[in-house]
Amino acid sequence: MNIRRLKMWRDQHRSMMNSAIVAVNSRQPYSPFSDELTNYEHAQIEQGEIRFKRLLDSKFQIDRRSSADLGEKRVGKETSPYGFPLGISYRAEHFDSLVKKANRSMSKWEHLSVELRSALLCEAITRIHADTFLFSQVGMHTSGHGFFMGFHANAVHAQARALESVARICQITAELTQQVDSELTVGDAQPQRILRNFQPKPAGLSLVYSGRVAPTWGAYPCVFASLAAGCPVIVIPHSEAILPLALTVKAIKSVCAEAGVSADIINLFCSDNDADYRKAAQHRAVKLIDYMGKSEFGKWLRQHAWHARVMTQQSAQTSVFVHSTDNYDGMIENLAFGLCSYSAQLCTSPQNIYVLKDGIQLPDKIITVDVFQRDLVARIDQLLQRFQPPRDLLGVIIGKQTVADIRQCEGARFAKVLRHCELLQDPEFADAQVLTPSVIAVQPGFSSSLDYYASEVAGPVSFVIVKDDLKTVARELSYVGQEFGVLGLGLYAIDANVEKAMKCVSADIGALLSVNFCGNYFISQCSVFTDIHGGAVNSSSDVTYGAPGFYHSRLRMTEDRTVVCTP
Repeated sequence: MNIRRLKMWRDQHRSMMNSAIVAVNSRQPYSPFSDELTNYEHAQIEQGEIRFKRLLDSKFQIDRRSSADLGEKRVGKETSPYGFPLGISYRAEHFDSLVKKANRSMSKWEHLSVELRSALLCEAITRIHADTFLFSQVGMHTSGHGFFMGFHANAVHAQARALESVARICQITAELTQQVDSELTVGDAQPQRILRNFQPKPAGLSLVYSGRVAPTWGAYPCVFASLAAGCPVIVIPHSEAILPLALTVKAIKSVCAEAGVSADIINLFCSDNDADYRKAAQHRAVKLIDYMGKSEFGKWLRQHAWHARVMTQQSAQTSVFVHSTDNYDGMIENLAFGLCSYSAQLCTSPQNIYVLKDGIQLPDKIITVDVFQRDLVARIDQLLQRFQPPRDLLGVIIGKQTVADIRQCEGARFAKVLRHCELLQDPEFADAQVLTPSVIAVQPGFSSSLDYYASEVAGPVSFVIVKDDLKTVARELSYVGQEFGVLGLGLYAIDANVEKAMKCVSADIGALLSVNFCGNYFISQCSVFTDIHGGAVNSSSDVTYGAPGFYHSRLRMTEDRTVVCTP
């Protein structure tokens, strides 16, 4: 092990690490890497695209392997949502083999100080950042991102999430490491000095299932928190988004090799048999499971992987209550952008928009529900004209059933369609599904309508739901949050009593509340190092990114106590 190199990286990244620890302690937003494209050279952006194209139709090599390994089975069926197969294959190693490697690697990895583990991980994050525009392209062609979203969600913001996790584990480890010298008297005996040492240890093998919509943003908090805690990690990527995690694992392994640390602290598990992914979760060596994706498999994990600590972020939707505002135009802009951005495929995108039958209160007038609906549709149309090609804003649809699901909503008996979704022809990618938003007014008197909008509808569809009063809105949001899962709540209100009531609802159902977002910071966005993700109390998630429990779960406490002889 090259301790000298690890210490060099510690010194090299000390400033970034110290800033990150200050940020997690203060909960202030912190960006270790710029998320402004203008701060990067155009040549870097071009090089990212060139490097991505070089990966197409290749055998991905995740690490240096002997010639004897070249005959191993390979898998890979990724298809770009932009309309072409990636043609990349990955080594399919037996899960049992990866478990044995992980267990062998853990003994030395956990005995490294958290400071040196963090130094190695900071070096890995820095190298991943150097590949930002490769990851941007990969986000486009595995997850259907537009380029700018690929740059944000699959690259710089995910990298910041990784650093956040490393910093939080450093902070928690320091808090849990203690030596206590105390006296204890039992009965009439002489006092005895007892020296107690408390130290955190890694919980064990960590299994991370990553999703497709935001593969790195969703997986990095789990991967880097577990590694920083001393846990070996096996990553199981979505079958259509293997490449972003394969590149990540390769980068970490490369840094390990330079430091003389076993590269088996992290591995990638791929299979062409979905049953293997369930078997992996049931392996008794697995102690931690992180999952981000559809509810069906998340519920299965909770029921069957009982031997492990299971942490899931599942399907959810975000609702908005429009009560009153002193910035009507800014509100309409913010909502319209949220409905268009990435075709609302994020669970943080606004799906259900609640308004009262009496309309929306402005300081000097009332906007009727009909006017609000017309204004929202008009602003969506204006936004689509601003972006040429529209895919830069809309991205590309990744779900094969998305269009059919939205058409079903538009054809439902309760639906008054204010704006039909439409497929656009993209001039560069003829086979891409570029889909504009559908806006549906929910007509009263149809109890079945709740079955459509209570759950997440993946894709650009939103429902305008008219209610009689605040109590009715609060009651329905509470019910939907607990029974179906609400990730976020948006609120537009200039009435303090309304804001107070919605704060109670959001806290009870574990939803992030965003109040009066009218500028160019959107309800669907989260600032790293400060905002939480997931409420841990409703059916959409049983864990919260950014909360102490998410990190503490990767550590277990140990204690040794010694009676110190006194003369």
